[in-house]
Amino acid sequence: MIKDIKYKLDSEIRERPSGQPQAAVLIGLLNYNHLRDNPEIIYTQRSKSMSTHSGEVSFPGGKVEPNDKDLSHTALREANEEINLNSKDASLLGQMNYLISRHKIEVNPMVYEINAEQKFRANSEIADIFTVPLNYLLDLKNIKKERIDRHGSTWMVPTWEFNHQKIWGLTAMITVNFLNLCFDANITIDEADSA
Repeated sequence: MIKDIKYKLDSEIRERPSGQPQAAVLIGLLNYNHLRDNPEIIYTQRSKSMSTHSGEVSFPGGKVEPNDKDLSHTALREANEEINLNSKDASLLGQMNYLISRHKIEVNPMVYEINAEQKFRANSEIADIFTVPLNYLLDLKNIKKERIDRHGSTWMVPTWEFNHQKIWGLTAMITVNFLNLCFDANITIDEADSA
């Protein structure tokens, strides 16, 4: 599975940088011991005290800082700060194409395999850390669709609810792109009827 993910990520044609401010998020695939048959993906819920995206489910991540060597360094640094991820246990599998957030930030997903159990601890930006089994995300019965406005159009975007957490918006769109690219999930994001 990991070799297939790396191959598919390496094969994706990269878009040129957008010129917008950059951020990186970490799609962490927990893949060790009992999780090898059904890896889990790490998500966070942002604190309600945050000025942007308060209370929303997201991936660990944040804006590029001047000392960051590259986008993968940004994703790892932010994951360490936000959830206490041990970067020695994280292996970069590849990068996905970015999406532009509603705040005009270029969000670059970096996919990592996490190969050892972690002692997650949230910083002040994070209200909760949780993981979702890959099989749950891939099961079409668990997907609902929700209308969101994006770049002047209305879209029907997949959402998931898991243990009282809702994966929606940009995080859901990144999740869909990951599942479609790496697992051929064929989950659609459709433009909503204007009628």
